[in-house]
Amino acid sequence: MVERKHIRLGFSIWATGFHPAGWRLPEARFDGTFDPRFLTQMARLSEKGKLDFFFIGDRVVGLPETQAEHPNLVLRPEALTLAGYVAGVTERIGIVTTVNTTYSDPFNVARATATVDHLSNGRLAFNIVTGRDPEAAANFGRSEHWATDHRFDNAAEFIDVVKGLWDSWEDDALVGDKANGLFINPSKVHRLNFTGEHYSVAGPLNIARPVQGQIPLLTAGASDRSKEFGAQYADVRFGTALHIEPAKAYYADIKSRLAKYGRAHDEQALVTGIAVYVGHTSREAHYKYREIQNLSVTNYDLGNLATALGVNLASYALDTPVAEIEELAAASVNAQRIIEQAKSSFGDDKIKLRELFLYFRRSGGGAEIVGDAKKVVDVFEEWFEERAADGFILFPPYLPGTAELFVELVIPELQRRGLFRTEYEGTTFRDHFNLPRPANIHTAASNRKLA
Repeated sequence: MVERKHIRLGFSIWATGFHPAGWRLPEARFDGTFDPRFLTQMARLSEKGKLDFFFIGDRVVGLPETQAEHPNLVLRPEALTLAGYVAGVTERIGIVTTVNTTYSDPFNVARATATVDHLSNGRLAFNIVTGRDPEAAANFGRSEHWATDHRFDNAAEFIDVVKGLWDSWEDDALVGDKANGLFINPSKVHRLNFTGEHYSVAGPLNIARPVQGQIPLLTAGASDRSKEFGAQYADVRFGTALHIEPAKAYYADIKSRLAKYGRAHDEQALVTGIAVYVGHTSREAHYKYREIQNLSVTNYDLGNLATALGVNLASYALDTPVAEIEELAAASVNAQRIIEQAKSSFGDDKIKLRELFLYFRRSGGGAEIVGDAKKVVDVFEEWFEERAADGFILFPPYLPGTAELFVELVIPELQRRGLFRTEYEGTTFRDHFNLPRPANIHTAASNRKLA
């Protein structure tokens, strides 16, 4: 069971910054995606802060025409390769690697993840995605991207295969009996012989069982199918940075689904991705926030914002004060949340339509935190205590800079309030999340026969 004794924290490596204009700051990197020194610096900084995990996302399509909105997707390192690198330059922090099950092979993934789990001494976790980019199909010789149900049916079978392969070696299968020339105990190594609708895999794996036995699984997604998939398989689930009341409802929904699969309410942790702009003072943080927004490359298409607010913005100039847009006087609760968050982010109650658009463009109307360390920790503490989240994944708006400030300013404040660890309590990802190491299915079956 996941014990809620402190807030869980992860760092998501967005090498050009989570904000699409973050890389344009004078102090920011634009080429960190493939710079080993920079990646080492970010991983070790996360470990210095005693964070639970270093998160590596992945996409299998990157199109130049998306650079203004998503520069991180145009350049994206292969996640398993980067996970192996991070394992070599860190010692204690967990490492989350993302794998797209729609465009991967389960035997190769089981083998690679088991390898990295050994090389990291048990610090790997596996984030399962099924892919949302239709363009990816053409990169893998397919005529179309599978529909949602097809992708999740495939993913469920994929995970069954991978978990079965991880258990194909029992923990004591490697004997190394030099006197008798017995390298392995063949009775402890098992063929999988899996035959399903999507895969046929004989096994066994040709690497020993992972250090953690079963590598922890992570999932995300807002669809009902993804929620059920996560409730069945995930040890950790990712949430979206909603405002606190919708976040509490989402949290309750996610947790309520676990019982159907024989799982306790706190057996799965929910961590929420959120952009944090922190400074030594609130004024400093808001200044940096405004600086980044003003570097945005955009055509100021107000269509999505108008839809979210439920008003027609076509007749308004970008420099119109939001307070003077009459239709917003009777705006919905959700629209008011969007406006209030934009005001909070800019640190100004008198924002204009341009500023409201710039906030909405990257956040999608969700929560973000701009302020000093006290403000950041106040929000974290409220969400944790109110069960809107069990923890957070930090989305750095630009790098370097925001990660260093978070470790320097926010971590000590969290520790002062008793909300975060001062030292790692264990050595594996499972240790960090208080997840028990599962027994091997074949060993457990043998023990039942002997009982």
